[in-house]
Amino acid sequence: MFKYVILIPSFNDWECLNLLVPKIDNTLKNINEEVSILIINDGSTKKSNLTFEKINCLKKIEILNLKNNVKAQIAIATGLNFLRKEKFQGGIIVMDADGQDSPEQLIDIINLSKKEPEKTITINRTSREDELAFKILYQIYLSLGFLFTFKYFKFGVYSYMHSNSLNKILSTDDIYMAFAGSLAKHFKKKNIIFAPRKKRIFGESKNNYLSLIYYGLKIISIFKYRVLVNSLILVLLVLLSFGSENIFSFFLLTILLFNIIIFLSSYKINKSNTKNTLLNIKNIESVKN
Repeated sequence: MFKYVILIPSFNDWECLNLLVPKIDNTLKNINEEVSILIINDGSTKKSNLTFEKINCLKKIEILNLKNNVKAQIAIATGLNFLRKEKFQGGIIVMDADGQDSPEQLIDIINLSKKEPEKTITINRTSREDELAFKILYQIYLSLGFLFTFKYFKFGVYSYMHSNSLNKILSTDDIYMAFAGSLAKHFKKKNIIFAPRKKRIFGESKNNYLSLIYYGLKIISIFKYRVLVNSLILVLLVLLSFGSENIFSFFLLTILLFNIIIFLSSYKINKSNTKNTLLNIKNIESVKN
């Protein structure tokens, strides 16, 4: 029997988890595999209030409590470091706590991973249930990402990897910047599952447009040297294509500013949070039905 652990970073999302975990358990009712959940409590200010009437399929549910809030990307890295330290062997599925990553795709992930256990899987979004302004910004982000990195970042944290891949993804600081960007960089050949991104199942998102734009820039900044090379190529093409000095000057200034922002974004990590993430673990507790 193949083992799976579902890694879920969470900050004050206990209400969402109270709805999400039973959905996960119900989704897995016909899966004959050993599946557990590890919730990374990222220094939540609200006390845990997880209460489940009946969990039938999940082997265990545990909470890895962190001493300090380090944000989702470093929380995920902490969880992966913990699994590596514990010598976990099997499949690791990472998903958000807010329910936007639908549990329905867990069946597809498990079935596909059983065919190629050591191949990473990403869940690429076919659509998003967001307001128009966000959808427009998202398309701009996808276009810029592809133009400057030749990568199409149409996936988030919802993904699968084998435990044998932990050393690879944890070998650089990329994962502390942006988990999705790290997947794109370290695993060039991936299996893909296409699925829509759902609405949040409870409450309002803590992210605003500014934080989402910053996160997008961090993903792109993982490829900062490729961005620089592609920028130089674009500058050369514009120089050859347009005779107007004003157009070229404006484009050059825009590209220069974009690269400065990308390079600054790549150094915006709090190094004290990444030196040894395991030191930020307070304890691990089991959740009872």
